[in-house]
Amino acid sequence: MEPHVLGAGLYWLLLPCTLLAASLLRFNALSLVYLLFLLLLPWLPGPSRHSIPGHTGRLLRALLCLSLLFLVAHVAFQICLHTMPRLNQLLGQNCSSLWANVSQHIGVTRLDLKDIFNTTRLVAPDLGVLVASSLCLGLCGRLTRKARQSQRTQELQEEDDIDAAPAAGLQGAPTLATKRRLWLAPRFRITAHWLLVTSGRMLVIVLLALAGIAHPSAFSSVYLMVFLAICTWWSCHFPLSSLGFNTLCVMVSCFGAGHLVCLYCYQTPFVQSVLLPGSLWARLFGLKNFVDIPNCSSPNVLVLNTKHAWPIYVSPGILLLLYYTATSLLKLRKGRFSELRKEIPREDEEHELELDQLEPEPQARGTTQGATPTTTGPDIDNCTVHVLTSQSPVRQRPVRPRLAELKEMSPLHGLGHLILDQSYVCALIAMMVWSIMYHSWLTFVLLLWACLIWTVRSRHQLAMLCSPCILLYGLTLCCLRYVWAMELPELPTTLGPVSLHQLGLEHTRYPCLDLGAMLLYLLTFWLLLRQFVKEKLLKKRKAPSTLLEVTVSDTEPTQTQTLLRSLGELVTGIYVKYWIYVCAGMFIVVSFAGRLVVYKIVYMFLFLLCLTLFQVYYTLWRKLLRVFWWLVVAYTMLVLIAVYTFQFQDFPTYWRNLTGFTDEQLGDLGLEQFSVSELFSSILIPGFFLLACILQLHYFHRPFMQLTDLEHVPPPGTRRLRWAHRQDTVSEAPLLQHQEEEEVFRDDGQSMDGPHQTTQVPEGTASKWGLVADRLLDLASSFSAVLTRIQVFVRCLLELHVFKLVALYTVWVALKEVSVMNLLLVVLWAFALPYPRFRPMASCLSTVWTCIIIVCKMLYQLKIVNPHEYSSNCTEPFPNNTNLQPLEISQSLLYRGPVDPANWFGVRKGYPNLGYIQNHLQILLLLVFEAVVYRRQEHYRRQHQQAPLPAQALCADGTRQRLDQDLLSCLKYFINFFFYKFGLEICFLMAVNVIGQRMNFMVILHGCWLVAILTRRRREAIARLWPNYCLFLTLFLLYQYLLCLGMPPALCIDYPWRWSQAIPMNSALIKWLYLPDFFRAPNSTNLISDFLLLLCASQQWQVFSAEQTEEWQRMAGVNTDHLEPLRGEPNPIPNFIHCRSYLDMLKVAVFRYLFWLVLVVVFVTGATRISIFGLGYLLACFYLLLFGTTLLQKDTRAQLVLWDCLILYNVTVIISKNMLSLLSCVFVEQMQSNFCWVIQLFSLVCTVKGYYDPKEMKTRDRDCLLPVEEAGIIWDSICFFFLLLQRRVFLSHYFLHVSADLKATALQASRGFALYNAANIKNINFHRQTEERSLAQLKRQMKRIRAKQEKYRQSQASRGQLQSTDPQEPGPDSPGGSSPPRTQWWRPWQDHATVIHSGDYFLFESDSEEEEEALPEDPRPAAQSAFQMAYQAWVTNAQTVLRQRREQARRDRAEQLASGGDLSPEVEPVDVPENEMAGRSHVMQRVLSTMQFLWVLGQATVDGLTRWLRTFTKDHRTMSDVLCAERYLLTQELLRGGEVHRGVLDQLYVSEDEIALSGPVENRDGPSTASSGLGAEEPLSSMTDDTGSPLSTGYNTRSGSEEIITDTGGLQAGTSLHGSQELLANARTRMRTASELLLDRRLRIPELEEAEQFEAQQGRTLRLLRAMYQCVAAHSELLCYFIIILNHMVTASAASLVLPVLVFLWAMLTIPRPSKRFWMTAIVFTELHSASTLREQALLPSAHPGPRENGQLYQVRPGATHGPLLPPLAVTVLWPLGP
Repeated sequence: MEPHVLGAGLYWLLLPCTLLAASLLRFNALSLVYLLFLLLLPWLPGPSRHSIPGHTGRLLRALLCLSLLFLVAHVAFQICLHTMPRLNQLLGQNCSSLWANVSQHIGVTRLDLKDIFNTTRLVAPDLGVLVASSLCLGLCGRLTRKARQSQRTQELQEEDDIDAAPAAGLQGAPTLATKRRLWLAPRFRITAHWLLVTSGRMLVIVLLALAGIAHPSAFSSVYLMVFLAICTWWSCHFPLSSLGFNTLCVMVSCFGAGHLVCLYCYQTPFVQSVLLPGSLWARLFGLKNFVDIPNCSSPNVLVLNTKHAWPIYVSPGILLLLYYTATSLLKLRKGRFSELRKEIPREDEEHELELDQLEPEPQARGTTQGATPTTTGPDIDNCTVHVLTSQSPVRQRPVRPRLAELKEMSPLHGLGHLILDQSYVCALIAMMVWSIMYHSWLTFVLLLWACLIWTVRSRHQLAMLCSPCILLYGLTLCCLRYVWAMELPELPTTLGPVSLHQLGLEHTRYPCLDLGAMLLYLLTFWLLLRQFVKEKLLKKRKAPSTLLEVTVSDTEPTQTQTLLRSLGELVTGIYVKYWIYVCAGMFIVVSFAGRLVVYKIVYMFLFLLCLTLFQVYYTLWRKLLRVFWWLVVAYTMLVLIAVYTFQFQDFPTYWRNLTGFTDEQLGDLGLEQFSVSELFSSILIPGFFLLACILQLHYFHRPFMQLTDLEHVPPPGTRRLRWAHRQDTVSEAPLLQHQEEEEVFRDDGQSMDGPHQTTQVPEGTASKWGLVADRLLDLASSFSAVLTRIQVFVRCLLELHVFKLVALYTVWVALKEVSVMNLLLVVLWAFALPYPRFRPMASCLSTVWTCIIIVCKMLYQLKIVNPHEYSSNCTEPFPNNTNLQPLEISQSLLYRGPVDPANWFGVRKGYPNLGYIQNHLQILLLLVFEAVVYRRQEHYRRQHQQAPLPAQALCADGTRQRLDQDLLSCLKYFINFFFYKFGLEICFLMAVNVIGQRMNFMVILHGCWLVAILTRRRREAIARLWPNYCLFLTLFLLYQYLLCLGMPPALCIDYPWRWSQAIPMNSALIKWLYLPDFFRAPNSTNLISDFLLLLCASQQWQVFSAEQTEEWQRMAGVNTDHLEPLRGEPNPIPNFIHCRSYLDMLKVAVFRYLFWLVLVVVFVTGATRISIFGLGYLLACFYLLLFGTTLLQKDTRAQLVLWDCLILYNVTVIISKNMLSLLSCVFVEQMQSNFCWVIQLFSLVCTVKGYYDPKEMKTRDRDCLLPVEEAGIIWDSICFFFLLLQRRVFLSHYFLHVSADLKATALQASRGFALYNAANIKNINFHRQTEERSLAQLKRQMKRIRAKQEKYRQSQASRGQLQSTDPQEPGPDSPGGSSPPRTQWWRPWQDHATVIHSGDYFLFESDSEEEEEALPEDPRPAAQSAFQMAYQAWVTNAQTVLRQRREQARRDRAEQLASGGDLSPEVEPVDVPENEMAGRSHVMQRVLSTMQFLWVLGQATVDGLTRWLRTFTKDHRTMSDVLCAERYLLTQELLRGGEVHRGVLDQLYVSEDEIALSGPVENRDGPSTASSGLGAEEPLSSMTDDTGSPLSTGYNTRSGSEEIITDTGGLQAGTSLHGSQELLANARTRMRTASELLLDRRLRIPELEEAEQFEAQQGRTLRLLRAMYQCVAAHSELLCYFIIILNHMVTASAASLVLPVLVFLWAMLTIPRPSKRFWMTAIVFTELHSASTLREQALLPSAHPGPRENGQLYQVRPGATHGPLLPPLAVTVLWPLGP
């Protein structure tokens, strides 16, 4: 830490804290001296080299000497007491002695060594002050010496700099950054000094207020008066110079010091004995005894008084802080600013012209020379005061021009002006809040005053005129409250007959809080007065020239003004549009806050009246809206005044005498006396509501009326153009100025005389922020455009469906609260749905009736309404007169308590009130929302001059013509016309849903209607019957609602089926018959499904009408179920079979494979619940599995006949289960006891709750358990859905492509086998040729071996002859002798040639001419696999792998681009060494690199797996391509209606003559050595005899694709060899393979090429899925084998063993694949086995005894054992006969 910082800390922190502690630990003359030093300390300057030799040093020395003297006095006095007994006697042993009292007050007294704490407390302050003063003096002295030394060093350096100045001048001018730093440093100091001074002044003013209100007294009132005077002076725009403020600070400091000394002296026992703490003068002047008078027995004990409130203890601290702040501010303003002026560089004196240019003209700013000197420091207020009070035209050069300019240009400055302009609003709000928070007659005047100003049209001018009076009245209230806040019980409590408590003149527990709130309210009054005076004086000072200048300056707004204006427009627009919703919410809050009373009901009545007019008569609502707001404002004021005045003492009596009402009746009116908290909420909420209404009326009503005018709609605004203009006028200019500034700094060098270089520094900075703001505004504009499009779409969606939402919620509320009043709502909406002309009237009548219901419910909550006075008490019947059980009688509505007749009509007592009424209130808001949606759409279309889209479309692009373009167009089409296409099916599903939800007698009628409609079959016949069906649904819904409503219970008459015990009807049967009952009323909420059915049926009725119009047919297509066969004309639907887009893939999944999914659903439906009904599903499923492909190839009429039969069977099952629910729900006990076989046969289960307890039924009869966990008709409904969907598929033109493709596939029945056989023959021939070639090569090698052996033998024989002719044999050391092998034992290895020949290795040496020709290799490196990538990352790191992968990808991309055209070389990134990268890499970077590597590794894994699967199924894909091309030609021929003939496929391939000219096929297409997945690599011995015979393709002819090819490739290997002759003998003819056909194809098919391109562009996931599908398709028989074996592993029965035996002994022994006979045998056996298993489990439950557990036999529930059998059977059955 620096020494000067440490010295300042010790002087300004340690020393004051030590002196304060020394003053507070004891209260005597010695501590008073320390207090005086504490008060004297801030007047002296801080420690420095100038102050230490001066007054500051003298203060520290004096403090050191005095503390040392006091310590010596303590020690000397104690020595004297122990050495001079007379002195001890003179002091005495108690406080009765005069000298003892004197010594205690002085501070030098007898110390009790037994009381260590108090002894330390009396001596420690002197010791602490001594230590602190010594530290400060010593450190400050050292600091002074160092400062003098540094000063001498600095002087020497300055002399050296002066000498080196000429040399430095030659070096060049200082840089731009240096000049800026030299220019900004002093100005930063000036700015900091100004901020410090300003904040100090504000702190002084705030502390004055706190000091005045903390402890109200005569002394404290001085601070409050000074604060009020300063604020009033400021609000009047009177000048307050720095000298005047300094004088005020001196006065406050002196008075505060005296106040503190008085408080301190009052803590002494002598002063407290003279002026008692409870006396009048002590309470008047605020003298509180924080320390009580000590006991005489313990005079040194400090007794603290803790009985005072916390503000009294805080008050001295605030005074001390005020004293220090005011004194420090004086010292700061006096000395520091002059030093800062000296520190400013001399260059600044040359910029007076610059500073003058920064200051605007006096006419524009209103700043002139005033009486205050310019050397008093920067002061914004002074500038303003000089404008208003002086007439001198002389310009004043401000000391702080740049800060003034910045402040003027800052957004906060503009915001402050805006707040001042609207200060009257704040003042009026403060007046109302003041009157509400402090209830009295005096504040009631403020409430009336504020209400009066609000109601006046020119409220701004009136508020300004009344501002002096308002402020004066507020000051008077504050002063009066201050007087009564003192602790003066002597003040009067009454003024004649008036109680001062009602005037607000009372003493509270914490008066400082009340006074603080009042001062905050007064602050708004001061702002109002200041604005009034400012406007008045500006009018006097305003001149024509000034107005002209202001006008010119306003034509070019600055960036801040533009931003503020844009922000203001945005905020204003939001308030104009949405503030009325705030008012509506406040209506609800005011109406339902607390207990419901009459005046709140009137509020709700007004609100409902407004909403009703808006819904019913929009133009009249607009005309009366202003009158409505005035009425609400006047009524709210009346309510406020009535409730406010009723709280006074005598007003309840006045109201009772005036009206004659009782207290309960007045309470129902809302007139009752509340507690303090209740009064605050009861008055505050209407007060804020009044404020909200006034703001809406005066500020937002006119623009809101312009916004909602449907007759004069303005065109849409050009918001983007305005922003662009703002960007051009604001953002670009500062940029140019900033560039000019840089140039000026660069050109001027050392001189800074230009006027622009300093003026543009902040502008350049502002321009950067302007660019940021422009970018944010552009982003906001883009976001706003997207949000606007979303809003337009949502509004269009709501325009179509908001009516349905309103109807649905209204009926839902009516069903939840069944009553007579809600019956009308059900009637209205039940007839409004099928009859659209009735809908507007239904909305209007519902609005009016809902308002009536809400008002009736609110009135019923008043206390004057007592239901007990007119309720009915019904007498319980005798047991013979009713069939109710005793427990049911006690729970019946008639007999469980008094019956309120109003409940039947729909009103009852409910709490909370909002929760009881909110349902109907939400209905009303939804109705209003509906009207808002319609009118908002009308306004939008008129504004943009648009018409509604034809056919009620939401998306303009979603038409029938664009349906087949892509997925997005398809999605848009179904958004527009989904119900148009599938509405009839949705109605059928809703009817089935009604049956499944209710399962009672009533829904039998729905089932009958469903059967009647389905038997019509044709859409035209159904359309003719549909109006009658809609009428039936409407009347049937109303009839059922009447059954739920029943008879009025107040009549005490029970229903006829309850009259006698002899009537055989129990509660369960009554519930199933859906009859009204007082014990168990019908479940009314179940009718919501009937209403949904009615809603869908009504919409379908409109569809039947719309589909006959040309507009709907053009936009949505033709809805017809009559598909005539296409006779030669092309299909209007494009072919999607070959999947050229994702939409085609979706079409293939729906139109081709949905049929098999439907069969799975049918199978699951039949197998999930084992019953006689499920057997029908299984039989249908098995039949369609066997003959489904044939069915799909038939015409539409034949398909629909069989399919409609299946649908009718499904509906029959649903209706039968509904009728059987009578047995399963009502008579379940009898069925369980006597007819268990019926339960098992039909799988009876009650799916509706409430009939019986399932747990009780489980324990009733353990031999016949109920299937309580079954799902009812859920699976039947799902099956019904899929059957309807497949029926629509049959009726679609899209299915014609599927049917044609299936027919073409049928023609290719044996074509695939032919290609498969050809590939096998080709591979067999290739393997044979390879074997013959190897054999021939082996023979040639043997010939060469024989020749070499013969040569070797001849050489050995010649060598033996030579050895026999030479008998001399040289020794071992002879140089030229050769050593025979048999005699040279020391060289057993002989030589190299001998060793080679000894093992006959030379016989197998091959010649280079016999080597095989090497195959050419691909120069491009193979793609790196996932395992290689992982290994490389493990060896190096992940970043290296990623970098190499990016470089490889870049090179590949460059090669591809270069092959297609010129490519500019890219700059390769510089590789960083791995060690440096690892050293610099962060942990987060490594984590991100690892995550990226894992992602790349996963991609590589997917790619590698895809490549492997594609290689594994290469031959299968080749055959699929050949078959696809041929099938395409066949499909086109079938769609044209022609017959397949010989020349259909001849055009696809090259002819036989062209093949002969081009050479053998084998030369163009080498044999496939990779596994094709078809077993082509293995020899097919069983088929070699038949390979030469031509195979039938199913086309009844032989086309060019079956040309016979002669295999003569072996003849070219070498005709001179004997082995090659066998190839000629075995030469045979064969067919062309799939790969050869692809090479010989000469016809290009664009659709197939597009499909191949789309497949290549698919993502990794789709490519992997496609490869997996191809792999499964290539090995489908293996999957079937696996499922068969898995089935046997799961079931493990003798019956399931048959299929695995067939697989192992038949299928797997058949090469290459089993025939169709095997698959038919397996399928038939599986179907028979499944049917027999299900029949056995359903009909013979006793044949399956359950396992024994704990000695008891448990019955296995039917359906519990078929679960594992289902998946294997389904897959096994479906796969062989799949698509």
